Amino acid sequence: MDVEQSLLAVREVYVNAPRRVQHIEESLRSVEEEIQDILHVIELGRFNASDGYKLAKELQNARIERRKLKDALELLKPIKDLMTFTKPTESNIGKVLGDLRNIKKRHQNRGYRMRKRSDLEQMIKK
Repeated sequence: MDVEQSLLAVREVYVNAPRRVQHIEESLRSVEEEIQDILHVIELGRFNASDGYKLAKELQNARIERRKLKDALELLKPIKDLMTFTKPTESNIGKVLGDLRNIKKRHQNRGYRMRKRSDLEQMIKK
């Protein structure tokens, strides 16, 4: 890697990553507000089966978007942690890389264990 590539990588970590975190956090707040709106319509509204299905699909899509945003934030957290060091050392960088790899592995092997409604477990794709 030449010097220019090294500086581009440093800029990516110290300049672009914090901007991405801020943008993702704003998007996450927006999606969570949308989810709350849909849940309140379900709780307080009156609708037929067709509208109920549409609301369920909208809720599903919003939850999928929320999960993507939360995953992206989780991947950026180790980089955010790296920026807390005045001068990152090789061991700090190694720890951040290890954390990042563990997060990626956890995302690949994600599952959900029902807390209350075990009768719904078969409806989750495996």
